[in-house]
Amino acid sequence: MSKVYSFLTLISLLISFNSYSQYNIKVHIDGLKDSTIYLGNYFGDKQYAKDTAKLDSKGNAVFSNKKMLDKGVYFILLPGNIIFELLIDKEQVFSVNAKYDTIPSNVANSVSAKGNSDMVQYVEYQQFMNKKSELAIDLRKRVNDSSDEAIKQNAKDSLQILHEEVKANWERIHKESPGSILSAILNVNKEVEIPEPPKDENGKETDDQFRYKYYKAHYFDYVDFSDDRILRSQFYHPKIERYFKQLVVPAPDSIIKECAYVLKKAEANEEIYQYTLSMLFNKYNSSKVMGMDKVFVFLAENYYLNGQAEWADSAWLSKVRKRVIDIKPNIIGNRAADIKYYTNNNEYRSLYMIDAEYTIVFFYEPGCGHCKRTTGELKPITDKFWEKGVEVLAMYTQTEKEEWDKFIEEKDLHNWHNGWDPNHQSGFRQFYDVYATPLIYLLDKDKNIVAKRIDPETLELILNEKYGIESDKKAEIIEEKAE
Repeated sequence: MSKVYSFLTLISLLISFNSYSQYNIKVHIDGLKDSTIYLGNYFGDKQYAKDTAKLDSKGNAVFSNKKMLDKGVYFILLPGNIIFELLIDKEQVFSVNAKYDTIPSNVANSVSAKGNSDMVQYVEYQQFMNKKSELAIDLRKRVNDSSDEAIKQNAKDSLQILHEEVKANWERIHKESPGSILSAILNVNKEVEIPEPPKDENGKETDDQFRYKYYKAHYFDYVDFSDDRILRSQFYHPKIERYFKQLVVPAPDSIIKECAYVLKKAEANEEIYQYTLSMLFNKYNSSKVMGMDKVFVFLAENYYLNGQAEWADSAWLSKVRKRVIDIKPNIIGNRAADIKYYTNNNEYRSLYMIDAEYTIVFFYEPGCGHCKRTTGELKPITDKFWEKGVEVLAMYTQTEKEEWDKFIEEKDLHNWHNGWDPNHQSGFRQFYDVYATPLIYLLDKDKNIVAKRIDPETLELILNEKYGIESDKKAEIIEEKAE
């Protein structure tokens, strides 16, 4: 009898476990029938489909699977790209109802749920926020459109009251449900309250950067990096993106420091760490802003290539390692590698022998149409700065000397240092990452790299700035225009 009892107990536990380890979401859409609907989820900055279901003639459907859903913010997609959101946490057997409408806010306001306390709470929150948003739109319109100062002030006061009501509602949710998924995602969006800056005895602020520094230092105070539920929401990715876009100085060394800071925080959760590292790596690997390859090299060497990214494929890591080898010698600020070359008169020379305030290194081939155009644009710029101490090393990358000599004559390049390395002994392709032409580098008097992969127009902007020449064109951000 005891053996039979134990067996029945085991069966009961297995049934209980299987019943728990699944999701079963019953959906009823009033006003919609015989249609396919989709269950999807947010992940970082993307949306993914997880399941499909078919509404019957009464507007009923079920999303179900033996495997539980990862916790986070989900949505149901209806015909016409109409969605309403679900919160998925521990309770994954529940029902949800909505009324179909072509206006998304009407659908959201019609949602109700049973069997999922997180969803019930989220529905109440969304409907509260929708009402406040409608009021805020009307009040902002009064502020912008009214010519009556009293009406404007009244609208501003009402907006402040709305803000306080929203804030109070958030605080209530945090207090009543501190570990809930809604509390977690609201915390990602919670803004830092900046105190009054320090002042001297005369009431004057003593630090004009106080607000910025305080806000930046406390930007992540409310983000729980150990909670991977926030990753499956539409809020984590923009939070990180905004930090680097608005609060970090857009210089490689500053970005490197901040990447390390954020990744240290992300270590609290393996999935968040993996996503954050991948996000930052892709961001700076694909950046068109000149100099950001230094960030790429830092992330590659300090995270991917030293064993801290165990999930990464070995073949992919080999490609990353090769790319680092190609890029690292020509990072901006580094001293450029010397180039040993022969002139078209068969004289042996080197880059380091060129004594100049600035040296332009130009890689080209005469048969390339883009190279011809670039040479034509580059020549008058270099002539303009030649007397100021700017020299050009023009490296012919191919091996047909007759073609090269003819090109020098046609383009009148006699005041350039014209070089070639037909036997590829100098390694210029590797040291300067010459995988396509034309390619322009700018070096300072010590042969440190000032700029690279720039076009003639950008080169002129930089030299104008270096020599204090007024220009109608502004070079606030110089983009890397690689071929």
